[in-house]
Amino acid sequence: MRFCAKKITRRLALVTVASSLLATSCITVDKTLGAENIPDDYKLKLNTATLHLPLQTKIMDSLDSNNPSYGYLGALRSSEFGLSTFSFAANYRPFFKLEHLGKDRVVKKAWITMRRASLSILSEDQEGLPQTFHVYRMTRVIDSACRYNNTFKESDYIPTPIDSGGVIYTGKDTLVINLKKSFAKELLTATKEEIEDVEKFKKRFKALYYTCDVPQEGTLGGRLNKFDLSANTSNPAFINIQINFKPTWGDQPRKDTVITLYVNSGLVQNYSTYESKSLEKAEPQKYITIEGVGGIKPYLDPAVLKDTLDNWVARMGYKPERVLIGRATYVLPFEFDEARLSAINKLYASSLYPNNRTKDTTLFCYTPLEDVYSSNNLVGSINRSLNSYSGDISSHIQKIVNKSKSEILTNSRLYSMWFAPLITSSGAVSYYSTTTTTVYSLDKETYPITTINGPLHKDYPRLELVYTILPE
Repeated sequence: MRFCAKKITRRLALVTVASSLLATSCITVDKTLGAENIPDDYKLKLNTATLHLPLQTKIMDSLDSNNPSYGYLGALRSSEFGLSTFSFAANYRPFFKLEHLGKDRVVKKAWITMRRASLSILSEDQEGLPQTFHVYRMTRVIDSACRYNNTFKESDYIPTPIDSGGVIYTGKDTLVINLKKSFAKELLTATKEEIEDVEKFKKRFKALYYTCDVPQEGTLGGRLNKFDLSANTSNPAFINIQINFKPTWGDQPRKDTVITLYVNSGLVQNYSTYESKSLEKAEPQKYITIEGVGGIKPYLDPAVLKDTLDNWVARMGYKPERVLIGRATYVLPFEFDEARLSAINKLYASSLYPNNRTKDTTLFCYTPLEDVYSSNNLVGSINRSLNSYSGDISSHIQKIVNKSKSEILTNSRLYSMWFAPLITSSGAVSYYSTTTTTVYSLDKETYPITTINGPLHKDYPRLELVYTILPE
């Protein structure tokens, strides 16, 4: 193949000249060119609107609270909410063989060991607060049907504790609970079949139930302790039930022996109660104080929100099916002053995002709205410069605008909104993928106390809309 060098050189020169002319020329682009040829009914105009959010207060009833690894134990009493209690139950299982038991066993002592993962307190002076814990035998096992925080019944446990007089716990890294010898002696009677078959062991021995004494009447404070109950087969020494006993071994003298049982066989059921249920109100308030875990929350009734949106649509003369929401941002303001600074920094939630109740087969759980994964969503993060929480709920508001009120009421759990803190974790994009993504879920671990402005405040909670009206 032959190339003509002269032609290439000339062409390069022309390109260079043209480029320099374009670079040095001042070209004005008329972006309205041809606009007069577009019919008016094809032009979309962006509009904005600000609506009051008709917030109420409501607790999160029937909170999905089972967990494979963590138990929450404690009690708190505050001037804002009254008493809140936290307890848990878990199955346990052997980590020994029948031949480890010997014969004619004499129990020396038995105890439970657990590691504290974290704690929540109302003030710094409560970090080392003495709390009294107890352990009881359940009359049932814990399974996947035990899912909600409010399902505990008095008949679920035997009210005689198996701990030896309770344990005083001051929030340290490790919790040790001494057990009655009578309970240990019964565990040592487990048969070979029960030791080797977890289901048979659970059927006979059931689960254990852990409680915390409540603060004295009139006393404010307390602590919520999170305990790690992970089943760690490689190192069970820190989370277990242990029995120290002296059996006989044939004609050999008695010898000190220690056997271990896992304190958790794979599922922990957490229970909680809240006196703040008495604070539920449908009427507008000047301030709304928010409790952690399953306590009182700002709540949007879907029927009331639907009326608010319908009234706005009618007032503007729009047809609901023609309203296209480009962005719907909620704003929850709170007051700031020097007196509140410490509480804002230490007790306020890091985020407040709406959760609804979704159905997983036959069971329900609270989950963030799907909008939480929309791009550039602040996911309800606190903004200490603007003194507010805000987040995007555009598609959720679009659905409520477009659907009839009867449809909303029929599926009210999907359109209800409880504003609550979120936590994040990493999860796989799909079963077949190694790529991970951020997963948002309701925070059921911490106990923040947050006060936001209510509908009666001059700086009220609001819904800020950017929208357009589609042509007929």
